[in-house]
Order: sequence, then structure tokens, then C-alpha cells
Amino acid sequence: MPARAAPCRAFALLSALVLAAPASAEESAGATRVSVEVFTVGLPVSGGSLSFARREEELRRGANPDALSRAVAGRAARDVTFSHATSWRWEPDGRIVLTYLAWARDGSLVAGARPLPKLAPPGPTDPLHPRPAEIRELDPLAHGLRHVAFLLRTSHDGQVARALGERSVAALRRLDPNVAGELDAPR
Repeated sequence: MPARAAPCRAFALLSALVLAAPASAEESAGATRVSVEVFTVGLPVSGGSLSFARREEELRRGANPDALSRAVAGRAARDVTFSHATSWRWEPDGRIVLTYLAWARDGSLVAGARPLPKLAPPGPTDPLHPRPAEIRELDPLAHGLRHVAFLLRTSHDGQVARALGERSVAALRRLDPNVAGELDAPR
């Protein structure tokens, strides 16, 4: 069980470092830029398949990334029922990107949401350099969906399923490949 919780703790530590950013202009001259990327996912009111909207905003120094992610998701959907931090990454321009996946109640995604394509598996990585050489636009979304599918499967109190809704749960259960965080270990 502790191995499954480690990525969330690492993300919490990174968020804490962001919140403790330098306060003065002199201190922040060399500060790392941080942005919050939010993939808001949802289903149409009836029929159809998953759609998503991607938005990214720079995090102001000292601002709470969770609060910004909810605000960004709220611009992509009229009714957000779920939000979860799924990953972070360093970009070659020096930015740190905190990625969130938000879930919109059926039919509440705003105009401009794109249909979810078949998501390709991530490219190979070097074990000593875990950031892939190329991160495609939808790689963080694919990772986030697997992450939420994992939370859905391991949530013992049913809160994740209730937040997502029956149709969304069914859509997540059809995702391939296996969910992020799954360990093939004897139980």
C-alpha cells in the first residue's frame, strides 16, 4: 500500500515547495516558473463518448495550485464534480507543469471540447532519465485517466464513483492499458 501512495506524496511535496516560493522580486529573479495544466473530461448528456478540454495557466508565486486548477476547470465546464492532481513534469524551457484531471458532470463541458482519441502508450524511457525524450500533448491526459481509473478501482468508500457518475465509471473501466500505479505483486 505505501508504494501506491508515494506519487501523491511526491506531488504534495512539490506543491509545498511551490507555495514556499521566494517573496521578493530579488529572490524570485531566478525562480522556476510553474504552470497548472488541467484536462477537463466529460460525457455528453446522452450517448457519445468522452471529450476533453485542455487549459494551462501560470501559477502566481505563493498561490495554491489546487485552487487554480479548480478555477481553470470551471472555465472548461459548467459543473465540475471531481479534480485530482495526476502528475508533474519539467519542461525544457525550465517550467514545472503540475497536471490535474477534472471531471465534468455529463453535458456540462463548454463548446470547443474535443472528442477523446485513442490514446497511444507512452514512449520508452531511460531508467536513469525517467522523463521521456518527447511528451506528446495527450500523454499527460492518458496518464491522468489511468490514474483516475486506479483511484476508482482502489476507492473503498465509493466517493470517486459517486463523483464521476455511473456512465463515466463505465467509460473509465473500458480504458486500456492497465491503470497507472498498478503493481503486479502477490497479495
